[in-house]
Amino acid sequence: MALDGKTAVVTGAARGIGYAYCRRLAADGAHVVAVDIEDPADGVRQLTGTGDKLGLVCDISEPAQVDTVVGTVLDRYGRCDILVNNAGVFPFTDLDHVTIELWRTVQAVNVEAILLFAQAFAPGMRAAGWGRIVNTGSGITLTQNRDLAYLTSKGTVHALTRALANELGESGVTVNAIAPGLVATEGFLGRARTNGPSAEEVIARTTAVQTIKRHSVPADLGNALAFLVSDDADFITGQILHVDGGVTRTGA
Repeated sequence: MALDGKTAVVTGAARGIGYAYCRRLAADGAHVVAVDIEDPADGVRQLTGTGDKLGLVCDISEPAQVDTVVGTVLDRYGRCDILVNNAGVFPFTDLDHVTIELWRTVQAVNVEAILLFAQAFAPGMRAAGWGRIVNTGSGITLTQNRDLAYLTSKGTVHALTRALANELGESGVTVNAIAPGLVATEGFLGRARTNGPSAEEVIARTTAVQTIKRHSVPADLGNALAFLVSDDADFITGQILHVDGGVTRTGA
């Protein structure tokens, strides 16, 4: 699964699942560009592997900032071979309280940024006859969760993944999504909620219905990513890979 000479761009890369993606891609030899609204420099300095490492600060809900990141990547590496759209925001929302401003923010970060990065980097992938786009979806789309804006955005991520796969498949570019279950990242544990169960209680309930009785860790997602971006997965596209310890076997 060596990725020597490949350039990988990962959004939402400063911590959690995104940082796990960076660690695995770097360890497998890729040049890694870590993109986050928080400065990813500290984490980038700790990455191992033979490839180049670069950290960039970007609010991906702002098209002009996305353009700046794209320009930096193309100037430095010539193209992006592996695009990992992982960044996301997930405020709790329901029908009675969600505002149109918050709704649009969630869609801009979770969905529209995928389109912007794909439009920018797909031409280089097509020209090379090889490329990998992996989006972070969510197992939440198969549950009865009522997190309105976030659930809607992740359902759209899954649909966009399939649409991009349809369009790019003949060019040697695969597009898939990894749908995590509940991962005890800093982001999830820090979510503000005024009522209902705590994050820790939600994690305990989720683990109870898994086939594999342990908490999910970010490295679980990194391992799945390593397969999807490898040549071993060159006949797999348009798929939503649920990495959740078996939760989706029951739709829980």
